[in-house]
Amino acid sequence: MAALALHRTDVDGAAVVRPTGRLDLTTYRELRDGLLKCAVDEPTAVIVRLDDGFECATPAFMSVFTTVGLRVSEWPGVPVMLVGESPGHRRALEAGGATGRVPRFTALHAALAAVERPPERTRDETQLPDSLLSGLLARHFVRETCQRLHVTHLVHDAVTVATELVENAVRHARSAPVLRLELRGRRLTVAVRDESTDPPLEPKADPLRPGGWGLTIVSSLSRTWGCYPWPHGGKVVWAVLGD
Repeated sequence: MAALALHRTDVDGAAVVRPTGRLDLTTYRELRDGLLKCAVDEPTAVIVRLDDGFECATPAFMSVFTTVGLRVSEWPGVPVMLVGESPGHRRALEAGGATGRVPRFTALHAALAAVERPPERTRDETQLPDSLLSGLLARHFVRETCQRLHVTHLVHDAVTVATELVENAVRHARSAPVLRLELRGRRLTVAVRDESTDPPLEPKADPLRPGGWGLTIVSSLSRTWGCYPWPHGGKVVWAVLGD
C-alpha cells in the first residue's frame, strides 16, 4: 500500500480528513501530527473518514485518534469524530480503544449531522517583537485584556504564564512571538505562536527576572498546557487557566 497521506475537504465548516496508506509504527506520528494541524485552524470538527484506502498494521495503533481527541479537547476545543465505513474498520476502532471522547459513526452524513455549534469565544492577539522587551509588552497586554474580558481574578496567573511563554519564544525560538488570549466560558487560554518547530525548553530559574521559573510554573498554574505544530510553520504553545 502507498505511503500514508491525509486528504482534507472542508464541509460546512468541518474538516473531513481521509487518510490513505498504512498506519504503523513508522507512520503513527505523521498521522497524529497531521490531524493536530487540522485542528489548530479551528474547524467546527475534525471528522476522520476511514475507507478502503486506509489500513492499520494492528488495532492498537487506532488509539492515535483518542490521543488526538484528548489533546485538542481543551485547546483549541475542536471535537474529533470517526467514521468507520467498513465492518473491518469499525472492529479495529473498537479493539484499538478509539472510544470515550471520540464518537464513532458508520457514515459521513451522520457525523456531519452530529457536529454542534461551537461555543462562543472572545479573543484578542498581539504581535510582539523579537526582543526581551516582549515580556514587558506581554504583561501590559494581558492586564488590559483581562480587565476588558472581566476575568481580573485570572490576571496574575495569566501574566506569569504569558511572560514565560513569550520569553521562551524570544530566547529559544528566536522569534517575534504572537500572543493570543481567548476566553471560552470560564476558561482563559494563553497561546504563543513562534517560528520554531522545536518543542519548548525549560530555562534555568532566574529570580531577578519576572517569572523566571520556566515551564514548571506554567504547568502548576494551568489546568493543562501543550504544544502543537502550526499549519503554516512553527508551533503554538498554550495553557488553559480557570475552572
